[in-house]
Amino acid sequence: MNSASPQAVLLAGIEADAASAGFTLEASQAAAARRLSELGAAVGRSGEAASRRFPARFLRRKPPRSVYLHGPVGRGKSWVMDSFYRQIPGRKRRVHFHDFFRGLHSGVHLAAASAPGADGTAIQRAVDSLLSDIDVLCFDEFHVHDVGDGMFIARLLRSAAERRLPLVVTSNYPPDQLLPNPLWHEHFIPTIEVIKEMMDIVEINGSTDFRRHPAGQDAGAAPKEGFRRGRVIIPGTPRQLGAFGLFPPPPSEQRTLKPTTQPLRVKAAGDVLWADFAELCGGLMSTADYLLLAAEYPVWVVDGVPDPSRESPAVSAAAWQRFSNAVDVLYDEDVTLFLIGRGPLDWDAAASSGRNTLPVDMARIASRLSLLGRVDGGTGNPDDGGTAGSEETRGS
Repeated sequence: MNSASPQAVLLAGIEADAASAGFTLEASQAAAARRLSELGAAVGRSGEAASRRFPARFLRRKPPRSVYLHGPVGRGKSWVMDSFYRQIPGRKRRVHFHDFFRGLHSGVHLAAASAPGADGTAIQRAVDSLLSDIDVLCFDEFHVHDVGDGMFIARLLRSAAERRLPLVVTSNYPPDQLLPNPLWHEHFIPTIEVIKEMMDIVEINGSTDFRRHPAGQDAGAAPKEGFRRGRVIIPGTPRQLGAFGLFPPPPSEQRTLKPTTQPLRVKAAGDVLWADFAELCGGLMSTADYLLLAAEYPVWVVDGVPDPSRESPAVSAAAWQRFSNAVDVLYDEDVTLFLIGRGPLDWDAAASSGRNTLPVDMARIASRLSLLGRVDGGTGNPDDGGTAGSEETRGS
């Protein structure tokens, strides 16, 4: 009796994952699952050939093509990739964009401290460590907003190609829209061409934003309960804040932190990190800074948040991009986030406004911030300024 092919087994596993999570793959998700199943079967054949210790000339056949999954926010790209990752046997690694760059920047800083001028060697060591001893790499939330990060991505792709190692990446952007800043986009075009040459581009474009409908989430994924405990609080009266155990810190609690190279002045940094939007996003803080702070402080309060749906000469495009980066980090690290501002703080309206000063990925940020409850005046319960109940968060 013939057994099912590896490709069929992988596809059936992804479909079973969806059923156990309470939904059926929609058309574009199913197409992505089929393509990943093909890749998984090909990776399995390559691994078997390598394990038989054939001469190198027999192993120089064309490697399995990588897969680039992209589409609107919350359409199940990471879900499909993660299900594939669980199904595929053998040597594999999954890394998130922020985790990759956290390790990369850490290695570069250590190398610079011990041997000035060794940055390039440190970068290559970090990339080699990421790619070593695996047959496939899954890279989640692939995006490029900084020309320096673009150089690191180019190094990663080049090294993967040299190792004949296939990648699976997810992104909210098609390749041609990576590094969208017009000042730098042209510099990244050669890397975009490499992506299109080495990867099959698959769009997942269903109509449902699964982040807003938890029943469709992966049953095995982290539920982001810490992040969900946060709130958007408008306008931030003492009664509203006190309902969640939050009390504006006195001037004596002000501190200056320096997670990497940039100083950050905060209102408090004890059991809660309390910062003003202008300080947190208006300076030169990097994603690496936010990552280090997120690892140390599990609860953040950001006050003075401007309304994203209104133009303000006091808030630059760079500040909104840093805000976007910070929300990404806090969501991924499951940090509880309280945002305080005058309102209306309508992230969905901002995402659809098309304003040039907002990040091009504002839709993803709006989707993530939709997980936060809203406190908008009124009285009676935690979501309108009353008793904090079981979701009370310790203030400073």
